Amino acid sequence: MNKTTATNAQGRQVLERIARIGPFLPASLTITRTRCGNPRCRCAKEGPIHETALLTWKEGRTTHTLYVPRNLRREVAQWIAEWKKLKSLIEHMGAAQRQFLQTRKKNNGKPSGPS
Repeated sequence: MNKTTATNAQGRQVLERIARIGPFLPASLTITRTRCGNPRCRCAKEGPIHETALLTWKEGRTTHTLYVPRNLRREVAQWIAEWKKLKSLIEHMGAAQRQFLQTRKKNNGKPSGPS
């Protein structure tokens, strides 16, 4: 199957930006506070409770949660930010392709100049 490259200038710009996207992760990262469960810990009685980072995502109808260690939080947050950028770029690409199709339709399917 041949890969088509039919798009307009706006679509080519979006494709270039998509090519620069780094590793991404479709999930949510939340920081919560929870007790650790150790009866001898300061959080069990009166002390401050621990900060915990949780990654949440859906697979089908099931929601999954995964603990994220403190040393990986920034990296995971960056992956999620990249996913959000990618989603936005996909929306922009869809708009560019609809515009491209409308232009081609007006020209009876013929390419219009050096778009």
